[in-house]
Amino acid sequence: MWELRSAVEVRSTMKTPRAPEAQQTTTVEEYRSIGRLAGRGAAWAVVANLTMRFASIAVTALLARLLSKEDFGVFAVALAVYLIVASLAEMGMASAIARAADEPDSIAPTVATLSIATSGLLGTVMAVASTPLAALLGQPGAAGPIRILSLSLLLTGLFAVPGAQLVREFRQDRIFFGTLVGFVVANPLLVVLALNGGGAAAFAWSRVLGQLATGIVLFLSVSRRYRPGWKQESFAPLLRFGLPLAIANLVNWSLLNADYLILGRLVDAAEVGVYMIAFNVANWSTAIMGSVMNSVVVPTFGRLGADRERLGTALVNAARLVALVAFPVGTLSWALSAPLIVTVFGGRWAEAAPVLAVLAWYGILFSFSLLFANVLVALGKTRQLLVVQLAWVALLVPVMVFGLSRYGLAGVAWAHVVTIALVAVPGYMVFSLPPTGLGVRRLLRPLARPLGAAALAGVVAWLAKQVVAGALSELLIGGFVGALVYLLLVAPVAVQMIPSDRLPHWLPVRRRGHSPIASPGEADL
Repeated sequence: MWELRSAVEVRSTMKTPRAPEAQQTTTVEEYRSIGRLAGRGAAWAVVANLTMRFASIAVTALLARLLSKEDFGVFAVALAVYLIVASLAEMGMASAIARAADEPDSIAPTVATLSIATSGLLGTVMAVASTPLAALLGQPGAAGPIRILSLSLLLTGLFAVPGAQLVREFRQDRIFFGTLVGFVVANPLLVVLALNGGGAAAFAWSRVLGQLATGIVLFLSVSRRYRPGWKQESFAPLLRFGLPLAIANLVNWSLLNADYLILGRLVDAAEVGVYMIAFNVANWSTAIMGSVMNSVVVPTFGRLGADRERLGTALVNAARLVALVAFPVGTLSWALSAPLIVTVFGGRWAEAAPVLAVLAWYGILFSFSLLFANVLVALGKTRQLLVVQLAWVALLVPVMVFGLSRYGLAGVAWAHVVTIALVAVPGYMVFSLPPTGLGVRRLLRPLARPLGAAALAGVVAWLAKQVVAGALSELLIGGFVGALVYLLLVAPVAVQMIPSDRLPHWLPVRRRGHSPIASPGEADL
């Protein structure tokens, strides 16, 4: 159920020095090669995420009927603690490998040493402090799962370098295989433990076992293995890059999990569990696109370097791709929130539907914020990333507390929507657009058609569900009609995103797609 989140979400500016002329010159063939690698990596990442997403939904639906709301809530708090602490596990330094233009031989041993040492220290502290920390968060039952997840923290550091190597090489096929192995290993254990009263600890043990299995596959898949080592001359540059990034990751994961920590303190575990279900569904589009962006956008933008024209083209194409997925998932989740929750998770989770109806809009906005955040990291602007995230969390916490006190769980959801719309997305755009040479109008213009199509699809789906009775019928009829409307309206745009050599020969030339990264002389989309 709980898929492994890659510890490598960002890139590094660390590379072997080159002459200024060489840094600014890239051949047509190099552009096309990057485009092919990025396209291959994106295709594998999409297949992997769709496969694992549907499998994860199926397991979650089963567990929602086996475990209590309290079990979900307790684990949500424990997982929030783990994810926040894990953001510091490799101090942002493994990202130096993920986008390095040259082989990372000079930095990989040092990164491995720092990652293992940092994750080991943090894991020990997390285990020792689990009991008082769980009590402070208002969920004493989370102490056991927190101790178990401290083992997962150590694994994050152990496998940080192999994961970064595969991201750098666009080996999303091996990452997918590793994730699949982890899923197959972890979830039978999760179900068995759930059936035998494992409660929240069942989630934690399955996550540790799944992460171990995935990490072993990643380690065996790399083309070159690095032992821990130390180069003093590498440490200072790595620290200068990694420390702001680690702090930004800490703030980011605190943002993503602040609601669980606040709710754990102010409401009971059952309400936290209800909110967790709604939040997970709202982030389905991000779950699908997030890994693609983390594992493809970072190395792609890193290798494009200082070419503003190609960076701008790549960002427009990436934003259009995000829009094509995030907009319909969000609007259909809003329109069909009640039948979706009841059909997938069961009637006792119906309380999550109003929360999902609000968080669906957050899911759309978060997909774009994740894209822009990855672009900032790929451009080396980790300090600007940190500024935006600090401003975001500074506003989110008080707004969330106010929303909870006045409107309950729906108020917490609205706090997310308001703060990401007012702070995060505009802030990321302010810093990420100038280096790419893009204006706001050029970026937003290609998004108009997917937005209009998704809005109409959402309205049609909502109307369609009114003419039938029963949650399953509402979901099937509303989902089918809404999806059909959306696909018919965006088909011309979607076709343009597919490389021409992958399209049928009978398709008119004007409908054929272009390379995701146009080479010099090729038309921008």
